[in-house]
Amino acid sequence: MRAENSSTWLRRVSHWSPTEHPSPCDLSEVGEVQGFPWFELVCGAGETAEVFAALRPHCPGLTAPMLEDLLTPDDLPDGKPYADGRVQLASTFSVATERNETPGERGTAQEVGRMIFQPVEIVAGDEWLLSCWHPTRIFEGSEKVDEGPAGCADAVFQGVAESWHRGPHGTPADLGIAVMHELALTYVPTQRELMLWLEDWELSLYQDGTKADEAELTALWGLMAMMRKWLTPLNRPGLRKDLTKAWLPATDHAAVIEVDERVDRALEGLAKLSETLRQAFGLLHVEQTEEQRQREEKSARRLETLAAVFLVPTLVVGFYGANTWVPGQGRHWGFYVMVGVLALLSCATLFGLRTRRAGRSQDRSSIRIGASPRAAQATLRR
Repeated sequence: MRAENSSTWLRRVSHWSPTEHPSPCDLSEVGEVQGFPWFELVCGAGETAEVFAALRPHCPGLTAPMLEDLLTPDDLPDGKPYADGRVQLASTFSVATERNETPGERGTAQEVGRMIFQPVEIVAGDEWLLSCWHPTRIFEGSEKVDEGPAGCADAVFQGVAESWHRGPHGTPADLGIAVMHELALTYVPTQRELMLWLEDWELSLYQDGTKADEAELTALWGLMAMMRKWLTPLNRPGLRKDLTKAWLPATDHAAVIEVDERVDRALEGLAKLSETLRQAFGLLHVEQTEEQRQREEKSARRLETLAAVFLVPTLVVGFYGANTWVPGQGRHWGFYVMVGVLALLSCATLFGLRTRRAGRSQDRSSIRIGASPRAAQATLRR
């Protein structure tokens, strides 16, 4: 299906028609058949002059600034109209996850993975469509850690080709919306994958001997926030009632609404994930508070035990050392009575301390790892 082109900046060019199946072709064959061309570019703004010279004969109305905007990747999805809205640029993306799982049994602490964004920019004119797959951006948490080569567009091409004749498609902008729809298919699965990562983190919290990692949870929050940051510009207000507010000058309003619905579902899922993450942070705070309390009580128990060992003997010996008469004074049995009193009162003191500790432990028995964060926090405050 794919024709070979000698140009290094051109991934593929194909003809699209409302009545015929799309057919990849060579750049020299553009205009020889019915329909309009779709040019898939893989280059940067530094090649604007070369690309513009080659495409200008096949793209009426295309200007160098339009092409330069297309070949310059945006930090976040954006759009721009040209020629009073007859030509528009839409910036969109696909997204995927990559995770390096720590070998071991299910439920062990897992390393939060990475999120890979594939920026794609589209310019739709009256008689042509241009697209550019920019270098991928790799995020760990909220920080971009690397860039990679532009991903393969074959799956998107095949998906658009299969769905092209299912609806009233017919214009280059409609084709651009179909491309955006294929890219939008990655949004909800990625959001669900983030939710699975959170569930794995929560499961690790229940494992004996496994300590929850706050850095993992923070990284997961960063990934969630970054995805929502990329999705928000695509969520244009009023788009469902006014087709002119769409990302491209399309004619198929139903297709535009379908893309918008996928964006909305992903944002709704991320909002739920955000709330669950807040609860997870509360749960982690409860666990950390309980660990701190246990460390403090361990130190306090040592001090209490040490104090109990010396308190009673000091009291009794001090009493017998008074310059007044005491029971058994000058008698052997008085010494034995004193030792007996020391032992008895010391044991009674230690028994009282242990009873008190057991009572405090019972008061906190309602704090469970599986309990809700709010209930656990309320128990701790009591």
